[in-house]
Amino acid sequence: MDLNERLAGAVWGHLVGDAMGVPYEFKDAAEITSVEFGARGTHSQPPGTWSDDGALMLALLDSLLRDRDAGPVFDTADQAKRFLGWSDRGAYTPDGDGRFDIGNATRSALGRVRDGADPETTGGTGEWDNDNGSLMRILPIALVDRDIDDAALVDRAHRSSAVTHGHTIARATCALYVLVARSLLAGNDCSTALQQARGTLRALYATPRYGDPCIAALDDIEAWPDRSGRGYVIDSFWSAWDALAKASTYQEVIERAVRYGQDTDTTAAIAGGLAGITFGSSGIPADWLAGMRGKTIVEPLIERLTTQSVS
Repeated sequence: MDLNERLAGAVWGHLVGDAMGVPYEFKDAAEITSVEFGARGTHSQPPGTWSDDGALMLALLDSLLRDRDAGPVFDTADQAKRFLGWSDRGAYTPDGDGRFDIGNATRSALGRVRDGADPETTGGTGEWDNDNGSLMRILPIALVDRDIDDAALVDRAHRSSAVTHGHTIARATCALYVLVARSLLAGNDCSTALQQARGTLRALYATPRYGDPCIAALDDIEAWPDRSGRGYVIDSFWSAWDALAKASTYQEVIERAVRYGQDTDTTAAIAGGLAGITFGSSGIPADWLAGMRGKTIVEPLIERLTTQSVS
């Protein structure tokens, strides 16, 4: 599959999954009898509306794609500024209509950003700061600057996560996710991608730079037994992963992700980004894509991303 097909699929796959999950958020699995595009449900948003998950993913993507003449392409201060643009002014929302949801950990972290703290220290580091608010937006780390080595990719995942979620578990889950996404972009199947990502991350964590806390976090991630669609970052990762690994189409991935219930928009966004890489943009149901709002925001970013990939 053409790389640009996978890159466009990643972005739209994440956003479509998010929008599909929005109407079902906070519902128990037993309450979700069908998964349909255009349902109103929770938040009463128009069909095709992404949430904070999609907006913050686009904010990060925009930051990573900015003009390299303007300074370092990876700049957590610039990322934090764009996250505030979403929170305070409705940037990166469909048609600029403003946010309708924000996680507590993200809200607190952005408050510290407003107060002038170093953005790589603003994310909470307590046990209760391990929700999925950084995992839901971290995908662009794997999509931009694809020639950096695995160590640099993991470092960027850690640092970008720390803007809103600084606990080792949250950062390690983000690192695992972007390594999986990188492997899928290379055309590997799901099983190979996960195996490669786990091996790469464990080898990096065994080095003096990281050490025991990161190894312990990876141990916790690998041992996690639940797939319940909850907002805990490890559960979100594995719920999304199982939705992908047990499906044969993009549509099936999203339907499986939403059917877990609970944090449906985030599970489906996380799964949808990986499914978009796997099945490409052409694998997303045409009527779902056609019904998405905010195309004037998304398409220029995809054009910049895909132009970069062939330059």
